[in-house]
Amino acid sequence: VGNIRDEPFSKIWTGQGSELLRQLRRRKELLQGRCQRCRFLDVCNGNLRARAQAAGNGTWGDDPACYLSDEEISI
Repeated sequence: VGNIRDEPFSKIWTGQGSELLRQLRRRKELLQGRCQRCRFLDVCNGNLRARAQAAGNGTWGDDPACYLSDEEISI
């Protein structure tokens, strides 16, 4: 991905060298399930992708730590 000791984070974040960083910059369009349709997406930004993946929901699936009900997120 990059090393912030060797180059500024802004250059690493906007660079084209990492597919993961490209996906993270586009995360809103890649999210799936409840997160994709949530009216609070701009607040939490899809929460933690590593937790979603660890729970077996895939990188872009639901974050199991979301405490909002379907009614609250307007599904």
